[in-house]
Amino acid sequence: MNSNPLSTLRRHPDFRRLWYSAVVSDIGTWMQAVTVTVLVASSSKSAASTALVYSALFLPQAVCAPLGGLLADRFDRRHVAISVLVVQTALAAVLALLIHRGLTAPIPLAIFVAIQGCANAVGQPAYAAMIPLLVPREDLFPAISLGSVSWNAGRILGPMIAAITTSIWGPAATIMGNAVSFVAMALVMFTIHRPLKGGGDVQLRDFRRELVTAAKMMWRSPALRLMLFAVAILQATFPTMFSLVPLYSKAVGGGKSFPQVLYTAIGLGALIAGLGVSALSRHFGRSRSLAGLLLVGAASMIAASQLHDEFSATIVAFIFGASSVPAFVLIGGVVQREAPEAFRGRITSIQGAVIGFVFGVMAPFSGWLADKFWGLRTQYLVSGAVLAATVLLALVSRPALRGYIDHGDPTPLRKDLRDARTAV
Repeated sequence: MNSNPLSTLRRHPDFRRLWYSAVVSDIGTWMQAVTVTVLVASSSKSAASTALVYSALFLPQAVCAPLGGLLADRFDRRHVAISVLVVQTALAAVLALLIHRGLTAPIPLAIFVAIQGCANAVGQPAYAAMIPLLVPREDLFPAISLGSVSWNAGRILGPMIAAITTSIWGPAATIMGNAVSFVAMALVMFTIHRPLKGGGDVQLRDFRRELVTAAKMMWRSPALRLMLFAVAILQATFPTMFSLVPLYSKAVGGGKSFPQVLYTAIGLGALIAGLGVSALSRHFGRSRSLAGLLLVGAASMIAASQLHDEFSATIVAFIFGASSVPAFVLIGGVVQREAPEAFRGRITSIQGAVIGFVFGVMAPFSGWLADKFWGLRTQYLVSGAVLAATVLLALVSRPALRGYIDHGDPTPLRKDLRDARTAV
């Protein structure tokens, strides 16, 4: 297994061009996400409203991602992705126009962002299912980790660029930048000429049976079933840290631009860790790495609940990004490894549906709990404690789960070294 993501980029030019375009698109996505979230936080001053708009991009995955999975297995995945990018361009341009005309109310913004989320959910399975067709199996895990790098490069650069463009031209121009980023990605996809159809024999008229067949296949696979439970618990606890950043920045005494600083710190931590997660997994094994990252992420949320200054909050945000996002990379690597090619689009879409549903429900619910019951800091504490307790309980009561995660992976280097020392 190759553990160097940069060498994967050098060896595969089609994947390299696609990845560069994804970086541009992710920057645009984060420019919009931060701009809209801060706009709602400033106008409503409500944790629930802020989290609702933030989660609206993800909640539609629960409904729309399975459709995207069917299309990805039925048609050429590149054609599906390009068609969706055209729709996303138009939607971002309309949102920019609405905000230019003065739209700031949380509910209308959440509805429109949810429509964008539907388009994103339809296109995402096609993009994810392209990657195993563009790189060989030994480069699959570093290629997936580069997806995290792309997303978090956007998380770093998007808020920074958004702060500049919003201060100069206003929020509408910032969101128009997201529309331009979709155009750039679509143009790059036109340069990939190889067929990217996965070979699935999908009957779109009988979509229910097609999805049920894929779901049964996932449930019969212990590794895929475990990954569904893993993303569910992550999305039940992580939304507190991701979606309530604008309000948390005020709780620690941050200024007007401090939300962008925290988003950037999360992204920078995830970016650095994303480049090293393949090597981490190769050295310690995927299961140990995943458990360790989840416990660190839980500890960072608990620590965040106790902080009262900008510097410490920034450090904890960096640690959270460096632990939470690479955990998703490890989970995604297991899913891509275990999914049969003809079902890859549907299987990744079912995982996306679980992610979107749990995140979309738990983000506003976490905000509601913070507003109505125990406050923002207690919500951070509870989320971290629940995640840590779940991971520790699984490690103690079900040690066999590690085998499902590590099945088929190369022997960790740490074990190789230990065996060599024993032999000597």
